[in-house]
Amino acid sequence: MNLQERMQQVATIKENIQQKISQNYLMKFIDEPYIDEDRILMLIESLMAQNLSHSSINQFVTTAMLIQIALDTHDKVNNSNEPLKQRQLTVLAGDYYSGLYYKILAEVENVPLIRALAEGIKLVNEYKITLYRIEDENIDGYLHTVKKAESTIASKFIHFFGSKTLSVLNEELMLFNKLILEKEKVEDGKSSQLFEALKKYLLPISDLPFQQLSKENKLILIEACQEYINKSGQAIKEAMERIKLNQLLEQRVLFLLNQHSKTTLFLEEG
Repeated sequence: MNLQERMQQVATIKENIQQKISQNYLMKFIDEPYIDEDRILMLIESLMAQNLSHSSINQFVTTAMLIQIALDTHDKVNNSNEPLKQRQLTVLAGDYYSGLYYKILAEVENVPLIRALAEGIKLVNEYKITLYRIEDENIDGYLHTVKKAESTIASKFIHFFGSKTLSVLNEELMLFNKLILEKEKVEDGKSSQLFEALKKYLLPISDLPFQQLSKENKLILIEACQEYINKSGQAIKEAMERIKLNQLLEQRVLFLLNQHSKTTLFLEEG
């Protein structure tokens, strides 16, 4: 499959997911779910050794993506200060997306895949409870749990289809993207569960939320986050040396590394 065909395949799957999750009433009150193209690319990559039709690939990848979207949507409720009605609708949206992936799984009629993904859902919920309670003993343990929470659904999918060498790259890429997302959130003045955890581990004497910290203390946490982004970026490079990727996924990963594996001290200005 050439680059243009792979790009079209990603676009088709993304459009398919968009059509399935669109619900006019819910979208009036809650943010539209984010459809992660990097995740789609990784899932497609794990299926390339299989003798599957385009429709089967689209169906399998759409199912795994709907599971991730449902889990992420439910997760928003724990981290939200929105009005009760909006939080209730967010829960409803998560349940709605869950119903969609169960429906697709039933159509797939692949019981072993259903079991693998169900185990993934169980594990992700356990990881997220650990993250919510900040139960890990140190920041490295916490970030390991973040990595597992972000990557387990895709990893279960990848392992099921026999692409074990891709699993390490998947874990590091999902962590890398999560760290970038949380860093960008605090730079935009938004709250971040990750940065509240960083504060607990690195600035344990402070009871203030991140946005109320001094500029110096904010910089300490942002620099720490960037350091972990850089470490994850290095792990991605090492994983890429051990596996041959399709051109589109390789270009995307290299673009992300070039964009974000650097030191950014935005608060030093102004």
